[in-house]
Formats: sequence, C-alpha cells, structure tokens
Amino acid sequence: MPHTASKPSRFDETDRRILRTIQRNGRITNAALADEIGMAASPCLRRLKALEEAGIVAGYRAVLDRRALGHGVEAYAFVKLSQSDPDWRTRLVEKLKAFEEVISCQAMTGECDLLVHIVADDIEAYGEFAMQRLLTLPGIADMRSSFVLATIKPDKGWPV
Repeated sequence: MPHTASKPSRFDETDRRILRTIQRNGRITNAALADEIGMAASPCLRRLKALEEAGIVAGYRAVLDRRALGHGVEAYAFVKLSQSDPDWRTRLVEKLKAFEEVISCQAMTGECDLLVHIVADDIEAYGEFAMQRLLTLPGIADMRSSFVLATIKPDKGWPV
C-alpha cells in the first residue's frame, strides 16, 4: 500500500480554510477572510494569530514577475560536490546564500548534491555568473544547467 502523508491533527478544517485563503491572497483583510471562511472577525483573527505563533504561517510576501524585473533567464543548476568536510560545506552554503542570482538552493540525494535555482538578465549574464562565480567556488566538482522554457504550473503554495 503506498504511503500517503497525513495532515497534522493540530488544526481543523477551519484552520485549513484560513491557510488556503491566505496562501492565495496574503493581503486579504481580516474582515474579508472571516467572511470568506464563514466566521466572525474576532475568532478568525485569533485563529490566524495562533497559526502565525505556531510557525505554520511563516511570513507574507508579494509574488513578483521575474520578466518585469528584467530576469529573462531562469535556470536550475545541478551541482556535484567534491568534498564533504562540514566546515567547507558551511562556507560554500554561505557564499551561495549571498548570490542574489540564486533564488533557492536545496541539498539533494541522487545524481547531484545541490539543486540551485538561478535567474539572470539574459543568457550572457547567466554564463558569466556560472563561469566566473559559481564554478569558481571551491569544492564544486561538476555542474549541469537546465533552462526553464515555460512554467507549466507556477508555485501556488503548499497543499493544505
């Protein structure tokens, strides 16, 4: 039988409706949120604050259009590392975090050690970033890039 992830039992269907709504619209007013989920404003606000305090709602942010910001290229770099010293990895991670071109970075199992999500203004800027900055970091043994041709399903948040 396949394993299916279970939802945490610490919140109920009302909490789930709140979470789904604020994932779609983080700027919704408390009054509109309460109206949408069918409850009074005060208890709705208390529930939302409890979800924030529990760390389930980790923050709010705007979704920006990368092309409108001038980032014409979006890519994923599959990075293979050559060292495993913890201190060396910490230094590498800090350098990756400092690059504004790096949107996210995940440690992986399998064929690559790191999956690095990168944006650049154009292909030349990506090439310069990859060759002059990313590949010059100590401990990177190999890197392969794949470029985003189209976004089939944009990130709409976590299943709730």
